[in-house]
Amino acid sequence: MSQLYASLFYQEDVTDIFSDSSLITYMIQVEVALAQAQAQVGVIPQNAANTIAQVAEQALDKFDFSALAVATGLAGNIAIPFVKQLTAIIKDVDEDASRYVHWGATSQDILDTACILQCRDALNLVEDQLQQCYATALQQAKQYRHQVMIGRTWLQQALPITLGHKLARWASAFKRDLARIQAMKSRVLTAQLGGAVGSLASLQDQGSLVVSAFAQQLNLTAPTSTWHGERDRIVEIASVLGMIVGNTGKMARDWSLMMQTEIAELFEPTAKGRGGSSTMPHKRNPVAAASVLAAANRVPALMSSIYQSMVQEHERSLGAWHAEWLAVPEIFQLCAGALTRTGEVLQGFEVNAEHMQQNLECTNGLIMAEAVMMALAPKIGRLNAHHVVEAACKTAVAQNQHLFDVVSQLDEVKGQFSQAEIQDIFKPENYLGNIQQQIDAVLQEAQGEPK
Repeated sequence: MSQLYASLFYQEDVTDIFSDSSLITYMIQVEVALAQAQAQVGVIPQNAANTIAQVAEQALDKFDFSALAVATGLAGNIAIPFVKQLTAIIKDVDEDASRYVHWGATSQDILDTACILQCRDALNLVEDQLQQCYATALQQAKQYRHQVMIGRTWLQQALPITLGHKLARWASAFKRDLARIQAMKSRVLTAQLGGAVGSLASLQDQGSLVVSAFAQQLNLTAPTSTWHGERDRIVEIASVLGMIVGNTGKMARDWSLMMQTEIAELFEPTAKGRGGSSTMPHKRNPVAAASVLAAANRVPALMSSIYQSMVQEHERSLGAWHAEWLAVPEIFQLCAGALTRTGEVLQGFEVNAEHMQQNLECTNGLIMAEAVMMALAPKIGRLNAHHVVEAACKTAVAQNQHLFDVVSQLDEVKGQFSQAEIQDIFKPENYLGNIQQQIDAVLQEAQGEPK
């Protein structure tokens, strides 16, 4: 990603986790854990493991990244030239210890485990962002629970809702995303150590003990079996991130539509230089929504690559595994970026209650047709009530009248309701169903209370 665009689509801390220097740092951490685990089991001398750990802690600045880049293109992955450079760095200090670097492992062991460590740290940041978005959405749902607005289906005005209800639904989505992350951690944050074909034959009868100690060193789950060719863990991580991005995309779609000039119900926060146009001084563009929607557009294509990478050959793949190196970091970065923009909007959006009221009234009462029908149905039957109100709607449209004026003159209605009762039926705030109960349930769920 160009640095010129990074601030628009990505989030700095997550981007750093997937930087070149961080990748090497994670790989060093994996090699140290491997050596310590093998020493713990008795596969290699403890002195050698200690030296590897001590030297590796200061090794990052000694790596030649330019040489790594060139050698990676020749070797097919970065682990091969990385191990060569790390071995040479340790050899300069202790030749005997350098003999035990990368003992019994294969390149994919190091890269997969480093990837899982990256995912763990990035997931922690995403989880923090989600928690902040969730808390903010809850707060705003509570604040705007009684702010009546029009609900829309198929992009058309439908029935009244409240802004708080929309925000409560968003909060509920954040809650589910948080639950998804928690539920998958024990499955996906798993070490990888299998050697050439997953058998760890190079460690003879010590393989399982080393794997267990290796995972413990890194505070990861120990796998029951090697997963070189089974990529569902990576796919599950990416899938959850994809759902998070999709949820933020839905929110961005909503608030950008609400920012349209003709609707003007809600606006992104203002700031100097934000949302302007290069030619039109009057514009206030939904720039955060543009960023989130771009991520929601891009991530499904990346997910396609991740899903396709599940189909691999035999014990270790050719090409499919490699595609993850490109897709996983970008999915993480786009997800974190989308959450950053969404959080900013949730925190600082502006509400135009006057326009919300105007939009409720712009159909001349047609949005209350269902309310009239349901009030009338117990008196004359649902189907008859439907026919009466449907005819009234057609009359109101043809004569450019308010539906209240038409309905209040109908014999079928006048015989059942007083004018005051008809007026109450036409009040949007009186036809909100169980919206307040839903908001209460979302707020109670956040407090750990039963719904």
